[in-house]
Amino acid sequence: MARKTKSKETVNAATKKVPAKVASTVGMSTVERLNSLYEVSKRVKGFKPAMQVLTKVRSHPTIFPLYDRATGVGGHPIERIAMIHGPSNHGKTAFVHGLGLSFLRAGNFYAYIDAEFTSPEDWLRTLMKQYADHPGFLAKRPKSYEDTVDSVREFVNTIAEAREKSEIEPDTTALVVVDSIRKLVPEGLLKKLLKGDAGMDGASGRGAMMKAALNAQWLDELVPLLYHTKTALVFIAREYDTTPDAYKAVEPGEGKDYKVGGGKGLVFESSIVGRVTRTWVKEGTGETARVIGERHCVEITKTKVSGKQHKIERGYFHTSNGLLVPAGFDRARDVLELALDAGVVQQSGSWFSFDGERIGNGTSAAVKLLTANEALLDTIEGEARGDEEPKAEAEAEAEAEAEAEAADD
Repeated sequence: MARKTKSKETVNAATKKVPAKVASTVGMSTVERLNSLYEVSKRVKGFKPAMQVLTKVRSHPTIFPLYDRATGVGGHPIERIAMIHGPSNHGKTAFVHGLGLSFLRAGNFYAYIDAEFTSPEDWLRTLMKQYADHPGFLAKRPKSYEDTVDSVREFVNTIAEAREKSEIEPDTTALVVVDSIRKLVPEGLLKKLLKGDAGMDGASGRGAMMKAALNAQWLDELVPLLYHTKTALVFIAREYDTTPDAYKAVEPGEGKDYKVGGGKGLVFESSIVGRVTRTWVKEGTGETARVIGERHCVEITKTKVSGKQHKIERGYFHTSNGLLVPAGFDRARDVLELALDAGVVQQSGSWFSFDGERIGNGTSAAVKLLTANEALLDTIEGEARGDEEPKAEAEAEAEAEAEAEAADD
């Protein structure tokens, strides 16, 4: 009897120090051993319990529901690096502006570094509408590689400091886009490249290698910097003809090999590597068909934020040229595609229906109606994304944690 009482006292003592949910599953060791580990771990400086540090991937929902599904985390990952590449004029820059617009709509920051010096004001207003004048939308055309590095560091640190001082909401985050990494040339390297007559390469052909090495060093700084400042960064990279030691993939339908510039470090350190390609959206058939927009495919060839069901996960987004619906991002077409796939919208012949009501005879008619009826569009998107299920899961998880804390007390 005395032995049984002693065991009970030991368990009670341990549960005051070790959470009940841990103490109740100590088949791998004694409660006394856990108790001693707990006492020592409290004295270790600079560490926290693992599950307070190694948390779930944080993500920001975007205006692209099909991309959000493809990432596996419900949006674009925060605190991480992503790299976007693809053929010229296929929608890379439009895609990153869509990501930036998503951050602005939620009351966050979007910093666009236009190293290409090509994004015009009128095009941005077409894509971003009233958010082109959002106070959190900032841009820069950098003088050099060093100028960009310093600007990114100052930007994300300023936001982190503002959060700590309660000058902005504690959940405020930011997206930084560098468009493109190829155009950033260090000042010292630029002098070497232009050394000699007619701007001959004074770096003896080693310019790309030197830039790749600098990119790798910058990435070493960015990985912890983005995590601790709770921000995200996207690089746009350029594609080149393939070489034996390059990072390679195949362009769908063409069997054409290519490589991505900027050095292997960009691929290795990126949590998301995506390739943007496009096809045309047409209305009608044959000679009478007209182009009314573009359907862009975002092929996620690498991810470190979620498991992949396929070798390449694909998300899509659409843009309109203004002939059917206003020019810019074609959200209605994105939502309709997702809703059809999720079974939220049904198609019978050429008719589309939602909740027993017809919403259009043909894709173009359905897209026009949804574009004009934003409330209906929001409802369909919410159901197609399955918004209610994640909320229920979050509430259940919160209740479980509250019960565990109450048991510990």
